[in-house]
Amino acid sequence: AITYSFVEPKAQQLVCPQDETVALANPISADLAVMRTSLWPGLLNVMERNLNRQHTRVRLFETGLRFLPDGDNLPKQDAMLAAAITGRREPESWSENGETVDFYDLKGDLESVLALSKLGNNTGLRFEKAEHPALHPGQTAAVIVNEEAVGYIGAIHPQLQKKLGFSQTIYLFEVKLSAITQAELPKFTESVSYTHLTLPTIYSV
Repeated sequence: AITYSFVEPKAQQLVCPQDETVALANPISADLAVMRTSLWPGLLNVMERNLNRQHTRVRLFETGLRFLPDGDNLPKQDAMLAAAITGRREPESWSENGETVDFYDLKGDLESVLALSKLGNNTGLRFEKAEHPALHPGQTAAVIVNEEAVGYIGAIHPQLQKKLGFSQTIYLFEVKLSAITQAELPKFTESVSYTHLTLPTIYSV
């Protein structure tokens, strides 16, 4: 998904009530009046449009900047990766049993992406129980990479789900993009030397 860096103040407040925002001096519209502090408001808006059009199995991701106030300085900008999923685990078919996605589906997706980074086999990655205003109290985890908290993952909070009018559960994650983009570069090693072999002579008749 590609969404605006400007969001509606009410949507921003619903999803991230704990964050201070940067207001625009001359917004292009009242619905785009503050800088986003998370990619989730935009993703949830796209999710809503898809669900309203009867697309009940949706998987979205976005990379982009979030903007956090920094006193009198320019806003602090962090590159982020966010994703949202909902609906059936597999496309609808005769053999599909109708199971819907859950926390562990999205967790597996995030682990697969983080495995591309310097984490390698994910030995530097762990998930710790946490709280976030936008996420379900019992289904929320902080994403820890090499002892640094880089984001959150979880199910949408039931109250937020009701306020946004979603009839099915949404699962979300958002992490700092730097946790992924610091990829492990290929390393060259000294080649193995082989003993010289003499091939037998082949005579033609």
